[in-house]
Amino acid sequence: MTLTAGSDARRDVPAVDGALSVRRGRVVFRAKRPAALVVPLAAVTEAAGIVCIVAGATIGWFVVAAPIATLLVTALLFRPALELTRDGLLQRQYPFSSLTRWDVIERLGIVRAGNRVVLAYRLRDGIPPPRRQPVAELLRSHDAPYDGGFFADSLAGSPDEILEAARRYLDDAALRETLPLSRR
Repeated sequence: MTLTAGSDARRDVPAVDGALSVRRGRVVFRAKRPAALVVPLAAVTEAAGIVCIVAGATIGWFVVAAPIATLLVTALLFRPALELTRDGLLQRQYPFSSLTRWDVIERLGIVRAGNRVVLAYRLRDGIPPPRRQPVAELLRSHDAPYDGGFFADSLAGSPDEILEAARRYLDDAALRETLPLSRR
């Protein structure tokens, strides 16, 4: 299955089993939802709220509404994403976003640092490493040959498929031109 990014030069973008989405020309890797953790906790809270309502406690309505409101807010507002733009790799995580430009990236790779899998990048000579990036600190502490990156294990899809899609855009400047400009 292929999705198309851009409308000028129609190029095929490999669909990464639902991990890669193309919306309004933007190529986005969404974060996984921790359903195995969230759903059981929400179900227990909902059950407690129903027990409170049946017992006549007014607070039961708030207990029932809390997990629903929390899931909606975290899914819409706080869910991080890695976006491929014409300018570079844009990591969005409320309230911040960080852009790593294509022209400063020398190479990309997958690295295991600690218990995390990282989509890492090596910067060209003379480019300072990123500041205030948790992945960069993690890579430095494990003596990895990369300067920064993004947590690939928290993105939907396999790290190798994400690496393949990102490398494809890094290696092909014409393909990058089909992407929209970054909006911070």
